[in-house]
Amino acid sequence: MGLLSNHESIVWREFQKGRPTSDIANEVGREWSPSYVSRVLTRTRKKITEALKERAKSHRLDTESILDYKGLLIGFDYQANAQVYILFTEKLGIIVWYKHDSYAGKLCPDCPKESECREILDTVMNEYSIALRPDERELLMTQQSIAILNKLAAKEIPRYKRRKEGD
Repeated sequence: MGLLSNHESIVWREFQKGRPTSDIANEVGREWSPSYVSRVLTRTRKKITEALKERAKSHRLDTESILDYKGLLIGFDYQANAQVYILFTEKLGIIVWYKHDSYAGKLCPDCPKESECREILDTVMNEYSIALRPDERELLMTQQSIAILNKLAAKEIPRYKRRKEGD
């Protein structure tokens, strides 16, 4: 069973597409009010944040920031001397991504983990609607990953919007 309930998954997915809570409620229908969607989003953010913190703790990371609206924790591993990104994806669950230049000295084309990394990065880009510029698509995945994660960290979040009279 995944981290999120069905309602939480729907709200999270739509919110990450840039949809405000009132629009999510309107899309689902009469059974969901904007206040219900807002409560579900708050509960979802808390669940994801707790899972990210727990993973950071298990990796003995120092947490630098938590971007709960984005499902992203940025930390640092002093043992590995590396920046670490922990993020939530619906498809793959919690991902721990160490900023790195190579895998055991092997660059991306020769790395045995290349297909696994590609799947992770494609999932993140898909779920968070992140697009790479043409020059970023040409980068090795180790560099591309940092571009993707920086875009996620910088991504604008939807604002809460109240319905206008007559909506």
